[in-house]
Amino acid sequence: MPLSLPRLLPVACLSLGALAAFTAFQEADPVMQRLATRLQAYYAEGNPEISYLHLNQAAYVAGETVWFKAYVVDGSTHQPDSLSRVLYVDMISPSGKQVALRRMLPLRGGLAHGDIMLPDSLPQGIYTLRAYTNWMRNSGEELFFSRRVPVWQAVSSSRASSRLMAKEMSANRRESTTAARPDVQFFPEGGDYVAGLATIVGVKALDATGTGLAVRGTILDDQNQPHATFSTSALGMTGVSFTPVAGRRYFARVVLPAGTTADYPLPAVRPDGWVLNVRDAGPDLQVFIRYQPPQGAMQAPTKLRLLGHVRGAVVYTGAGQIQGSETFMATVPKADLPAGIVHFTLFDDQQIARAERLAFVPDPAPLRLRLQPEKTTYGLREVVSMTVDVRTAAGQPVTAELSASVASVAEGLPATGTTDVDVESHLLLTSELKGYLENPGYYFRQPTPETRRALDHLLLTQGWSRFVWGRLLASDVSPAAAYQFLPEQTLTVSGQLMRLNEKPVPNGALTLFQGASKGVTVGQTDATGRFTFTGFSGQDSSRVLVQARTEKGGSNVMVKLDKLWPLPAKPTPLPLLASAAAPPAEVAVYAQRSRRQQVLEQQYRPDSSRSIVLRNVTVKGSRPTPPRHDPRSIHLSADVVLRTRDIPAADNATDIFQLLQGRVSGMDIFRSDSANAVRVRIRGISTLTGGGGPLLLLDGIQLPNTQSLQGIPPSMVERIEVLKGPSAAIYGMRGMGGVIAVFTKHGNPDYDYSQEKSNQSVVVYQLPAYYRPREFYAPGYEKSPAANRPDPRATTLHWLPRLPVPASGPARFTFYTADEPGTFRVRVEGIGATGQPVTGSAVLVVADR
Repeated sequence: MPLSLPRLLPVACLSLGALAAFTAFQEADPVMQRLATRLQAYYAEGNPEISYLHLNQAAYVAGETVWFKAYVVDGSTHQPDSLSRVLYVDMISPSGKQVALRRMLPLRGGLAHGDIMLPDSLPQGIYTLRAYTNWMRNSGEELFFSRRVPVWQAVSSSRASSRLMAKEMSANRRESTTAARPDVQFFPEGGDYVAGLATIVGVKALDATGTGLAVRGTILDDQNQPHATFSTSALGMTGVSFTPVAGRRYFARVVLPAGTTADYPLPAVRPDGWVLNVRDAGPDLQVFIRYQPPQGAMQAPTKLRLLGHVRGAVVYTGAGQIQGSETFMATVPKADLPAGIVHFTLFDDQQIARAERLAFVPDPAPLRLRLQPEKTTYGLREVVSMTVDVRTAAGQPVTAELSASVASVAEGLPATGTTDVDVESHLLLTSELKGYLENPGYYFRQPTPETRRALDHLLLTQGWSRFVWGRLLASDVSPAAAYQFLPEQTLTVSGQLMRLNEKPVPNGALTLFQGASKGVTVGQTDATGRFTFTGFSGQDSSRVLVQARTEKGGSNVMVKLDKLWPLPAKPTPLPLLASAAAPPAEVAVYAQRSRRQQVLEQQYRPDSSRSIVLRNVTVKGSRPTPPRHDPRSIHLSADVVLRTRDIPAADNATDIFQLLQGRVSGMDIFRSDSANAVRVRIRGISTLTGGGGPLLLLDGIQLPNTQSLQGIPPSMVERIEVLKGPSAAIYGMRGMGGVIAVFTKHGNPDYDYSQEKSNQSVVVYQLPAYYRPREFYAPGYEKSPAANRPDPRATTLHWLPRLPVPASGPARFTFYTADEPGTFRVRVEGIGATGQPVTGSAVLVVADR
């Protein structure tokens, strides 16, 4: 009897022959012990982290503020803390080729909160909001927290921003056109399908933007004989029962949404191997294993082992042997498993992982959140008091760290392109699956047989993977030992030292100069050329200079600093929003309310200068614009300014001092023939009073000696400024011998790095400061000043990023309604002290009475 579709079925329907049971390990098995030990060590040393952002809204209009609360938890236990203390949040443009907005925040106990003011000229489109730590980058950007956020542009914008919007939309359309054919993939359950063994094949159909497609199709062999039919749901997934035949090749003829047909190949059929099936049988998960030996091989018993784990915690080990047409079964009670994704991996007698299957286990005892307003209907400017109570399934109060939003739902924005995700669906599902996951909240809101089946299809397809057991077992050294990025306790400057042929420079010598503190730190690269400087407070932005040499002192090297804001390696085209020139009716209504709110905020909010981005401003007059002062220097003018673009063959000069030689009156440059050392004297008052050499500055950073400046290739230099006598007085005693200030192209914010072709043994970098979050406007009408002002809150009525619930009982928060009636949804999310997710919502109505 062939295997049926993956749903609740009697065990008898899954057996092809004798049914034998696994034996769970009661005695020590050295093989399983080693597998379990290596797995646990991998998670312990890798210390995975999970990030999540709770937003005040799911979609926005340009000019609004994205308010967010960040949670970073331990990847294994989901405890609300983290190894890292620095969080990066960014918004990637719709084309995926630009970091549009960014924030860097300190983490305290795995928590942070912030805001992103969307410029009102921001081009319309679906942006990707991400949150990650430096440590998370070792596991790949696909495991960053990521969600799609539509930003509508429903007001006329400037010609420049319109061109930018059109450019973004054009780039998206080009991407969509090049990948117009839907992607239909097939995933044999467990990893392979084997000739003669019935199994389930997962089907996943997606358009170019990663959105699921409802398609239907037929599986045919290379002689055009049909073997099975299927149809996918609106999410683009299903499972089909299939028994392949040896020597045949298979493909699927798919009817696409447009009515056209296309053929897609299926994976090749293996003549021998293993098949692993997992079924949900109510209180248990049942695992079935079958084996097809190579043709002509003796029908001897074959040993096998099964290991199950949830986020690195081993929850099941079993062993047995299989012969002939036997089907082996293991029964795993769900009550013994943590909530989340359980990975079942099958090993043969050579300890080689042969198949893997993922299954989902819901939380049998979730935390319960009671969110209770005093009443459901309120008047304008009336105080609302909300009670928040978190308890275990047994009714015991428990501590929790929460955040709360109160946002309008009566006139909300369309759900086009939004990612329906909450803290529960992310912690238990999306954080363990690579790639974009469409609407994960669907699987959790209302658990039904349909949603459970859809979730199983998801794990059958997108969860189809092979854990890197081969690499894990090949050595006792954890893969985490080769991680490039370290967990940040403070801000860091890191990178790799390379030769011009792109080979790493081990044991290279590094010197870091800090502009503000005038500190100097020395370091050395490791065997792979990697380096990390730590200890930056992040309280203020800091300009640093990194100078590198080989172990023997050579300067023919390149310093490659790690980017703080990595772009997606393979940007995925995103869905397009309706034209901004003719937005949907609900967008126009919402935008009108939002615009009114922004105007009132600009007029009445105390921090309006920080929170409002002005629209088009026309400036009339003929007053000349003064030249922009270079922020890298404290002096406004210099006695001599040499620009390398004006010096013939400047890039061919030996060093900077050769550029200066003979071009600055009163400057003497002396070179030592033995060590090629340079000594500089600027004639003036300092020579009469016995002063030392000139102050040497590189992009505003003081250098200790001429040797440090000699290592700067002239091709990197934009200009050199020389200050003598009174001009140098702005530098005090340091400038008594004059000043030589060198400005690089790299330190210039307007420099085009795409044109860079030079050696970069010295790099100047502006390390940003932590973002200082704004406070959400929450008026108190018991105080007279706010009573006489219009209340601008029309879209998000309240945002509370910190809502701790004590173990002693309920918490309470209050806020006032505003001047706009409407229906608002109160949404609370967070994490309990046990690591369990907490979610809840309530609806309140504000009436004009």
